[in-house]
Amino acid sequence: MITRKAKQFERSLSRRALFIGGGQALVTSVLVGRLFYLQVMESSEYEALSDRNRFDYVIMPPSRGRIFDSKGRLLAGNAEAYALNIVPKLTKDLHESLRTLSELVRLDDELIAELMDRAKEQPSFLPLTIRDDLTQREVARVVVRTPELPGVSFDRIEKRIYPQGLLTGHLTGYVGRVTKEDIEQGRAHPQLVNIRNGKSGIEYAFEQDLRGEPGREQILVNALGRPIKKSVKEQPVSGKDINLTIDINLQSYAASILKRGRNTPLSTSSAKVQRAVADNPELSRILATSDGQVFEDALGRVVPPETGSVVVIDIHTGAIKAMVSTPTIDPNVMSGRISHKEWDTLINHPRTPLLDRCIKGQYAPGSTFKMVVALAALEAGIITDSSQFFCPGHKELGNAKFHCWNKHGHGRVNVIEALEQSCDVFFYELALKTGIKRISAMSKRFGLGDNTAITIPGEKSGLIPDKAWKQKHIGEVWTPGETVVASIGQGYVLATPIQLAVMTARIAQGKNRIKPVMRENEIASDFDPIGVSAASMDIIHRGMDAVVNGKKGTARNYKLDLDGIAMAGKTGTVQVKRITKAERERGIVDNMDRPWKFRDHALFTGYAPLDDPKYAIAVVVEHGGSGSSGAAPIARDILTYIFEQGI
Repeated sequence: MITRKAKQFERSLSRRALFIGGGQALVTSVLVGRLFYLQVMESSEYEALSDRNRFDYVIMPPSRGRIFDSKGRLLAGNAEAYALNIVPKLTKDLHESLRTLSELVRLDDELIAELMDRAKEQPSFLPLTIRDDLTQREVARVVVRTPELPGVSFDRIEKRIYPQGLLTGHLTGYVGRVTKEDIEQGRAHPQLVNIRNGKSGIEYAFEQDLRGEPGREQILVNALGRPIKKSVKEQPVSGKDINLTIDINLQSYAASILKRGRNTPLSTSSAKVQRAVADNPELSRILATSDGQVFEDALGRVVPPETGSVVVIDIHTGAIKAMVSTPTIDPNVMSGRISHKEWDTLINHPRTPLLDRCIKGQYAPGSTFKMVVALAALEAGIITDSSQFFCPGHKELGNAKFHCWNKHGHGRVNVIEALEQSCDVFFYELALKTGIKRISAMSKRFGLGDNTAITIPGEKSGLIPDKAWKQKHIGEVWTPGETVVASIGQGYVLATPIQLAVMTARIAQGKNRIKPVMRENEIASDFDPIGVSAASMDIIHRGMDAVVNGKKGTARNYKLDLDGIAMAGKTGTVQVKRITKAERERGIVDNMDRPWKFRDHALFTGYAPLDDPKYAIAVVVEHGGSGSSGAAPIARDILTYIFEQGI
């Protein structure tokens, strides 16, 4: 017999079964309906999406070629780093995600604004690179927070490094973010926009060799675009390594000697330096971007490193062994991200560290130009080595009076003595008899007035004027007074340090028009002849010998202190601003008493050994005073180092 309780339980169970069954039927109906909708109603869309996204190809970046010096020492290479990426489409709020990331890695407001702008310029499903220089520690900090940062990912990449830092700033140059112009000009792969390419120096010059060839990776993805499987179809080809002619040890020594000049090193922590920096905002700005070196000059003033350049060249091959420009830039900094503030500091720097003075600095060559004037006259038969002119301390021409640097005059001198003592009046007379046309033509035989074809981009051509040039560019007739001024390397005449080095190398060698070269495998052995007689070259060699080793030579105090090795050369002093009457009345009678920017430039060009030349050198010290005391000792010390080290 069924009890009352049992009947009540059966009725309750039946109601529950009906409710559950009805619910199951409802869910099944919804699922079937949704399945029908997806498979039938939207099947074409999902089929298209599946077909469209089944395979994708990703470009694999190649390893960038390295840069070495002539002895195989690394100047530019690659180190492992991590790129932090984010896919904007996968974030709830891109700006908020970037704000969160800024708590974990270095990410300032300026960069966040830049990233927001870049995100607008590319499809939202593509990854946006936030930083490409993360350390493992920074990666670890972000990884912990990835659950709350959808769309964030990392790539293991190569970061460009420059072990020599400031020493090779202008030489190697640096890399930077690929621009639209780079892609349009074929200087970057259109699908490798996150890979940096060469922006200056060797990095720019040999971009095609250094960057290599990208590879290709096939990725199987699902309908949502998420990767399922990867397979490499084409391996990337690494870029070519570049071996330079530079000797980095010589480069380092030359830089240290140039920066010191005639000054004495000081400690930056000394009270004297601290007071000077506090009292002189410009000095503070200069030191902030230097390598921390500071000096004391002969007058007891606290001064920054000297500004200028040094070029050392092999006179037989044209191989550049050292090329120093100061102040300079750190390619490690330039290859990273620079803030607007940092960039403004560089472009507004009082001593322009962004300027590669070796190839872009254009200076009046001063008396270093006198060898070319003498050669033009000798080859034209206007003088011989015994021809003399009288120097009373000035030359009158019409109503004008052109002074010699020695106001008391040099008396009667020949061309060798005129070079030795750097007599201006002798060259005034010589130039008037020779003419600007012959002087201009001879200048070009020695590499002046035109690019030297050095590999590094941006080279300036200097200027060798003549009558046609003035008429074309100024619309005026050339005057005899301008020939007089040009004869001592002033007026319109301009030359770069690399041109002065090439000029001196051609004079030292005496036969061929050698050209400067930076890459070891591009050294040539055949050059066009200069076309100047051995007799004329011998006279110039004797004059340059006397400059350093003669009793009255302007560089007689700076001979090489080496057994059996002597140096020949020529000093040059270029007036920047004449001392005014008002300055003289205030007691300023010496060039070095004046503010730095008004002092004369100091130049020296030379070669050694005297009897069997191997290297030529050009030194320019901006506002360094006289060439004899400001530049000649730098050349002496560098050449001494070369022969002591057996370079």
